Amino acid sequence: MKDFLRLALILFLFCGISAGLLAFFNQFTRERIEGQALSEKAEALRTVFPDADSFPETEPGRRWDAMKGQDRIGTVFQVSPMGYSGQITAVCGLDKEGRITGMRVLSHTETAGLGAKITTAAFQDQFKGKTIDQIALKKDDAAKGAIDAIAAATVSSRAVTRAVRAGAAAQGGTK
Repeated sequence: MKDFLRLALILFLFCGISAGLLAFFNQFTRERIEGQALSEKAEALRTVFPDADSFPETEPGRRWDAMKGQDRIGTVFQVSPMGYSGQITAVCGLDKEGRITGMRVLSHTETAGLGAKITTAAFQDQFKGKTIDQIALKKDDAAKGAIDAIAAATVSSRAVTRAVRAGAAAQGGTK
């Protein structure tokens, strides 16, 4: 019994010290991690709408106006569909003519080597210049669809494509 209490006390101390160290380093790195996430999002906004100089937020964390000088030249919006393994977060640019100016995946939990290919330029660049009626997988709409699905990752491809289409429609994009 005495050995059991001694082992329990050692385990309790070890867990307490480990938890304390984790809390310390979490607090120590939190600002840096948040700053990096904001920097990555700002870079993604510039990537999906390269003609814009600034991106004033119109809906916190979800929508930005793409501005060139004092003129609004489009919108950047965020979509967050559920993929095969979890939530996918992406940003999209939409110009005044209703064409996608770019799309970038910010985060995902898709399967490495399969669904994770939604982050490749080959997949993301397919959206550029497309109108709402073209934003569909070719395998789902052979007549109008202009997006090639990723082999063995149709669920991820479909989730992103449908979310971009719905997001563009919600922003007032035209067919």
